[in-house]
Amino acid sequence: MTKAIWTAVGLALAATTFSAPVHAGPFDKLKSKVKKIEKKAKEVEQTAAQAEDIVETVSGKKRRGSSRRAGVGRSADGSYCNANLGSNSNSPCSARAPDHVGGAGPVPAKFTGQLNCANLGIGNAFVGRDGKYTFSKGISTEERSGLIERRDVQATNGCLYSGLAVGDVLYVEVDKAKYDKHAYSIQCVSYDGSEQLDNVNGPRINNYKGKDVMLHTGHSFGYEPTATGSNSQRSGAYDALLNKRGRTMLTFNFGALHTDKSGTDFFCQWFNDKTGKSALAVAYRRGPQG
Repeated sequence: MTKAIWTAVGLALAATTFSAPVHAGPFDKLKSKVKKIEKKAKEVEQTAAQAEDIVETVSGKKRRGSSRRAGVGRSADGSYCNANLGSNSNSPCSARAPDHVGGAGPVPAKFTGQLNCANLGIGNAFVGRDGKYTFSKGISTEERSGLIERRDVQATNGCLYSGLAVGDVLYVEVDKAKYDKHAYSIQCVSYDGSEQLDNVNGPRINNYKGKDVMLHTGHSFGYEPTATGSNSQRSGAYDALLNKRGRTMLTFNFGALHTDKSGTDFFCQWFNDKTGKSALAVAYRRGPQG
């Protein structure tokens, strides 16, 4: 349906590329026809855009840049979430009631009993959300994005972070010398065992950088440490800081699924096949929006 609509738009727009001569006489009729074609092309384009909005809304998908996005709600600052819309970060933002279905419930013993944590010195963890912040330079104010609204969290069962929800971003650190990121892969199983999530549909792993953690100096949240410069410069500065401490960072965030209205709880582990041990485990509730 969408393809046919846009084909019509293309044909109509193609016709508008011809410019009528300025000369009077027999070409006056041609100029009149061109104007009619331009008007018709605009009407067809508007109709196509409206029809595509309807198609995408029914399918639960909205094109990037649309002012209305199905299954995605406004964040606290009024902006829209960018979860699952092909953004660079794939990072969902925080949801608002009543659409948020809450965090994951207690993890069943069948999962915690199987959890075998690697000795990676895991710690310094917090949960935040992807959002905007401001900082001042002289009398001017600039805006950046990063991890905001943070709360410190502690692991249970050795390396388990539970109670997470769509929109949450988990940040943790491990000992760099003990951690080989290439040795791990994600495993996710719903609490009732009916669903398994792979690398495509499971949590997004390590898609945040140092600049998202070490915000620009003078920012509005007061988190330390800070740095100045571009995003890449701040990421480099944070990497250097971690290296000096012998640490490396891991991030996990959780995408929304618009059809999962009631929410589904998942247990996931960042698992090493060779050792049978997990760098960490998370429990989160998938829901309709982030």
